[in-house]
Amino acid sequence: MKKLLTLGIIMAILIMSLDSCQYKSIVEPVIPPPEPGDTISFSLEIEPIFTDNGCVACHPGLHMPDLTVGNAYNSIVSEGLINDSDPELSIIYTEPNPDGGHFAKYTSSQASLVLFWIEQGALDN
Repeated sequence: MKKLLTLGIIMAILIMSLDSCQYKSIVEPVIPPPEPGDTISFSLEIEPIFTDNGCVACHPGLHMPDLTVGNAYNSIVSEGLINDSDPELSIIYTEPNPDGGHFAKYTSSQASLVLFWIEQGALDN
């Protein structure tokens, strides 16, 4: 009887440990491309990406570009991080891109949004 109880306890522990080893994937929301005529807002859609991804922690004005709210646009432009002739080569897009070499990375949806914004003329809006 004692062996049966011990075996039952061991089985219960194994079952509970297997249940706790589940991998839960996080599905990133997909941002569809803007409709013709839609304009991406720098202050409402692009600037929050820098805060949400922790970019401001390393770029608070002491290390260029200054990505703090209210300063990000001027810093990005003055540092030459936007390539008007080939938006996909813009440093503000390529470095934090999911495939880029930067420590902090955009999600693929955020990267798409940044690229759409650059393709629309990188407006300060």
